[in-house]
Amino acid sequence: EPLVALEPHVSVVERVTSLPLVSSTYSLVFSVYSNTKDNHPYIRSVCEAAEQGVRTITSVALTTASPIIGKLEPQIAIANDLACKGLDKIEKTLPILHQPSDQVWQQAQLGNKCPNM
Repeated sequence: EPLVALEPHVSVVERVTSLPLVSSTYSLVFSVYSNTKDNHPYIRSVCEAAEQGVRTITSVALTTASPIIGKLEPQIAIANDLACKGLDKIEKTLPILHQPSDQVWQQAQLGNKCPNM
């Protein structure tokens, strides 16, 4: 009998993106990106063209890959389960993943101010 994830609806991608360090860093980068687009018209036009290209490529890729993904669903579930188990280990090893990026930054700054031992 093949391995199946205990929680088949939880993908490793969802778990990674919900980690505080990842989600807060994404929010920060998105904010900088949006502000840059809003304040620089030339950059905005380049970014919007790139965004449209990515949307088009993604749409074509999803349409093309859908039949293949359906056939590979059992293998994808096994890979997701293994990736989730690996993520469990990484989360235990790197507790920093459960801190928002601003907290990590503050701790790094404090660490830089401490005298060398």
